[in-house]
Amino acid sequence: MNGSFEAAIVGLGLHTAHHPALDSFLKDEPSAEPALPSGSALDKRTRRRASTLTRAMADAYAEALSAAQLDPETVATVFGSALGEASTMLSLLDQMFRTHEPVSPMRFVTSVHNTASGLVSISGKNRGFTTSIGADFDTPAMSILEALGVIHAHRTPAIICCAEEGAPEDLVPEEYHWALLAGAVALVHPEDAPASALRLRLAPMDEAIDPASLLEPAKVSAALAKSPVVGILDLIVRAAEGREGLVRLDRGKGRGFVAELRRGA
Repeated sequence: MNGSFEAAIVGLGLHTAHHPALDSFLKDEPSAEPALPSGSALDKRTRRRASTLTRAMADAYAEALSAAQLDPETVATVFGSALGEASTMLSLLDQMFRTHEPVSPMRFVTSVHNTASGLVSISGKNRGFTTSIGADFDTPAMSILEALGVIHAHRTPAIICCAEEGAPEDLVPEEYHWALLAGAVALVHPEDAPASALRLRLAPMDEAIDPASLLEPAKVSAALAKSPVVGILDLIVRAAEGREGLVRLDRGKGRGFVAELRRGA
């Protein structure tokens, strides 16, 4: 695991349709019925126009932010999603090419890939760095890489939030459909964290790493396991458990990036 920047994990957040927060997932206490994310971290005006994806991102982000006790007005943010606001965009395309109805500028604003980045930042009055990443099944890994660069270049905390809405039926074949998932990890420079905080490094899978040495993926439903960002859930769960070791971030469908978790000195 050479040549990787390192950061310390200081907060975690998770939202799925049956687990509105990380604690309910760790306790294996799913809700009987799927529930939509609240988006309570967004101001009321923003919340009204936010999609399910943006609200889920906001919920996971807020949980990690609260756990880390970081400043919401200055923390850097990286929002990762393979497809982004695909459902909203497909709906707009239907309006344009099937029904020939005029497209609302407000709806267009909430259809772009960096919608969550913008709306969460605006609601939190965040003046810090923010960006959006899309890298298919490598989205969690590339989001971590981006955050590590920001942390070491600017010595500022950063929160990664990776999410996918439920797979759009008109875009993804039924056998590949996945469920709503959003996960967030708050990171700081190792020198700014408690000595006991887990350290995180990122590296590609290579011949020097024995696949048998990888920590096992988290137990999830078949629908969650298909998500392009399920690797962020695997990382969050093992970090929450305080596990040390290697976590593959793509469940074999990406380029093989691995996160190493270890205790500080």
